[in-house]
Amino acid sequence: MDFPISKDQLHKHFHFKHQNTGVGGPALYPGLETVDIKEYEKLFNPETGIPLRCAREDGIFGPCIMFKNINLAEIKWEGSCLIVAPSTIEKPALYIQDGNNPPEPLAGYLLDTFYKSSFWRFDISIPLDYQNEKKVTYRINNVGPQYNFTVPAQKSEIRWCFWSCNGWSLSVKEEEKQKLGGDNAVWNDLLDKHNRFPFHLMVGGGDQLYSDVLWSLRVLQPWLGIKSKTERRDAPFTEEMTRQIDTFYFMHYIKMFFFHNRLGDAMTTIPYSFIVDDHDIFDGWGSYPDYLHESKVFQGIKQFAFKYWLLFQAQTTQQLSREHGYFGGSGFSWLKSLGPYTSILGVDTRYERNIQRIVTREAYDEIFWRLNNQVSPHCRHLLVFLGVPIVYPRLNLIEAGFSMFKTTKLYKLPLFQKDGAFSNILNQFGEPELMDDLNDHWTADVHMEERKDFIIRLQELARTKNIRVTFVAGDVHCCGAGRLASQNPEIKDVQHDPRYMVQIISSAIVNIPPPNAVIRGVHYSAKLYNLNSSTNEKMFKLFKEDVNGKSPPNNNTKLLARRNFSTFVENHESGAVMVNIHVQREDAKGTVPYNIAIPKLLASNVV
Repeated sequence: MDFPISKDQLHKHFHFKHQNTGVGGPALYPGLETVDIKEYEKLFNPETGIPLRCAREDGIFGPCIMFKNINLAEIKWEGSCLIVAPSTIEKPALYIQDGNNPPEPLAGYLLDTFYKSSFWRFDISIPLDYQNEKKVTYRINNVGPQYNFTVPAQKSEIRWCFWSCNGWSLSVKEEEKQKLGGDNAVWNDLLDKHNRFPFHLMVGGGDQLYSDVLWSLRVLQPWLGIKSKTERRDAPFTEEMTRQIDTFYFMHYIKMFFFHNRLGDAMTTIPYSFIVDDHDIFDGWGSYPDYLHESKVFQGIKQFAFKYWLLFQAQTTQQLSREHGYFGGSGFSWLKSLGPYTSILGVDTRYERNIQRIVTREAYDEIFWRLNNQVSPHCRHLLVFLGVPIVYPRLNLIEAGFSMFKTTKLYKLPLFQKDGAFSNILNQFGEPELMDDLNDHWTADVHMEERKDFIIRLQELARTKNIRVTFVAGDVHCCGAGRLASQNPEIKDVQHDPRYMVQIISSAIVNIPPPNAVIRGVHYSAKLYNLNSSTNEKMFKLFKEDVNGKSPPNNNTKLLARRNFSTFVENHESGAVMVNIHVQREDAKGTVPYNIAIPKLLASNVV
């Protein structure tokens, strides 16, 4: 989702030439024309699969360390490592050194291949020390660079970080990127903090890469030019589309993960867990009208987008995903323990999504079965990671305007078509621009009942299990925090309120923030709302000062339009989780922290 960055900016910045496609908006983005074996050969030797440029001399991309779980029964840290290796490396080994013990080789197993490149996964299990956290070192084939990551002790207070939106919208000009400090300014600050106090985990909240340039492929232009919605829905996903889109996602991941910014560095030393959001597929995925979402082309693209999301981001395949701990209908949610006191839930809000539903009932039922049966009885905190914030200001006026525009079919008037004065109000699919962005929100009219049901089920979990539930999300290219809480006046403090659920909003680590005028509009709608007769919701006034010590622009105290990431630390003494949103300074050198304390839930008689 790119809301509230309008694609009017995209047209203005790139000076598109409108194509005669039969629909409004541009049919061709600048960039790719075709993706095939020649594109692979620009980066890889076609005979051996050895990259022509790579950080490692053996031509291996990675390694990438993923956090799987803290196994409380066996008192072990569990994770895995992914490498993308040339086909000439037949049986790579991962050498793990735990403390002063000699390096131990772990055999990998082949997940999949692409041309002359192979995906290898290594499963890792590290016993936890009782008192001291420890640095684990590892090497591939016991040669080349030595890497490390840190695992907690049994008594550690777990430290982790969260970020989202690791890429640029197509609308962003090069000078705007440089003004913000480029790709790595905020990453550098995160990794500097990691070097001083190592994170045990980083969670990527979606949009780990931006795949929107997909629509520049010439092979997709004839499909975009089809006028009839029925014909567009039924048009075949051709063999040429299959070949080019398969190649596109592989090449795009290689470039974005290992050449784009410091994400590749971070993945070697901070164990990660990622959820999916729309740009991992393409902008707005799952929030388009049914004729588009159900079309053979959209569904064909989805097949390859998730193939490579699973390989690069989840270190699995569709066939192995259940064995590797992913669940939820046909999607890929996960539930992980960070020790006895904290559990984290990553919800897949994209694989099963359509314009009517975000998550299927089957997936919700499996999520809550696992929460009720697999979470430690000592758990104090459950953090729920979602692509889009579930507590966020309403966008009803904008949504109503675009719905009217679509319902009345004003977009068919000549002034909205092709080179008309208002042609930019339509996207490349001929649909009103920003409607997909608005439908992406949990607070869109079409999703309000689903949202309420999800929150009420989490409230019941909090009450019966005595667990504090917290939401963490990104996507919206700004930062802030809000909360749900009981309306019951007899509850004197939030520690006794199972309906008290904080929403942390942290976005983006790379992408450009929206204009302050847009944030002002969203800020204006950030009022006190009622979920139902028992629960209300609002945003916190977290930003009484901007990073420069002055009042924030337009006195926008609830949402701040600056790049950021967030950190979380357990406090075993108080039972709270301490959160800091680290907001980029104006000179792009370092960040300023804004803190929020999430208290543990004390016994309550609330019903």
